[in-house]
Amino acid sequence: MKTPWGESEELRDRRLRPGSKLSRAATERNQRERLFGALTTVVAERGYEAATVADLVELSGVSRSSFYRHFDDKQECFVAAVDALIGPALERLAADEGGVADEGRAREGFFGLLGLVAAQPAAAKMCLVEIHAAGPEAAALHDAIFDGLAGLAGRMFARIPGREGMPEELVRGIVGGVHKAVYKRLLRGEAEALPEVAAGLWDWVLCVPPPPGPLRPARRKWLRPRPFEERQESSAPPDRLLRALAAVVTERGYQQTTVADVVERAHTSQRTFYKSFRDKEAAMVAALDASSAQMMAAALPAFRRAGGWAESVRATQEAMFRFAALEPEYGRLGAVEMYAAGPPALEQREMVTEGMEGLLAAGFELAPETPTMAPEAIGGALYAMLYDFVKAHGPERLPELLPAAVYITLSPFLGAEEAYAVAVG
Repeated sequence: MKTPWGESEELRDRRLRPGSKLSRAATERNQRERLFGALTTVVAERGYEAATVADLVELSGVSRSSFYRHFDDKQECFVAAVDALIGPALERLAADEGGVADEGRAREGFFGLLGLVAAQPAAAKMCLVEIHAAGPEAAALHDAIFDGLAGLAGRMFARIPGREGMPEELVRGIVGGVHKAVYKRLLRGEAEALPEVAAGLWDWVLCVPPPPGPLRPARRKWLRPRPFEERQESSAPPDRLLRALAAVVTERGYQQTTVADVVERAHTSQRTFYKSFRDKEAAMVAALDASSAQMMAAALPAFRRAGGWAESVRATQEAMFRFAALEPEYGRLGAVEMYAAGPPALEQREMVTEGMEGLLAAGFELAPETPTMAPEAIGGALYAMLYDFVKAHGPERLPELLPAAVYITLSPFLGAEEAYAVAVG
């Protein structure tokens, strides 16, 4: 397997000969790079959770004692490898205020970035897919990557005629749309398709115009959910377990949550838990599936009741945000915490977004020239905006995000003025 530190099957051959006169620093660098290459390979093949230190020392040819001279554990090795890959790039992004000269250069850089991901899919999967499973420090690195790209995108829009003044929340949504398209293909082992979709993605990036006014609700909307225990009382035992799982995960994080924590919060037993779920991971996927089903049950009637297509989109998103605000444990689970649960949970997210993409099909009847990548990218944009908003404000205030979410959804099909009118109600 190809890694930035060499082919995986050649890592052991890069061992330094005994008696080599290289400096200690060079010897340590050689060992760390072989470990990074091994980690990239094993994580790409098995996932972060299944990777072990034994796997890394076997593939790299670095002894176990040498591994522990460099790193305390697998997690520290992972964070160091990701930092070695993206640290220099983040520094360049932060320092290069003139890094985007014009649209042509921006387009060239965009295509180059997707080409690099396609050329190094194992490293890209480690940095973009598996990273959340490696704990808070690794997740913070992921957020730093996103922040750096959003800053670059903001400077790009400021230099493109007609795109000046793009609000930061929309810039971050657009970056999220691109991220989702890349993420989906890495998750499914289809990185080689990225160069083929690059043109459609770029067209979508440029089809979201700046809004003609502020994207704020007419009045502050902050919903107060019923108390957790009250909602639990009216639920069946499996549903109580799933809501309890969501509650514990939002408080402690997925990695720190145990089955014992969940059953204690649900006021039930481990026997009851294991009658319904194989393990914590299966329960997490079930919780995401249950919350998605309940959310769609609230959203689809709103879609059908509304007048025209644009109004239906707005009514659907309003119902979705309302559900997340009234079930805040599920709201935070689906917006923020799910990323730490690994590929099975994230594949569940892809199924939900693909279902939602069908609601946008009618938009092409109004504007057939809209890029075909728009529905997929819009789904990613919405998730990025949800992630930012819920982390900053909590799910209870999600209705305040509605105008921005509606605008980024409709503007590629309707243009700025009409999308803005629907978005602000």
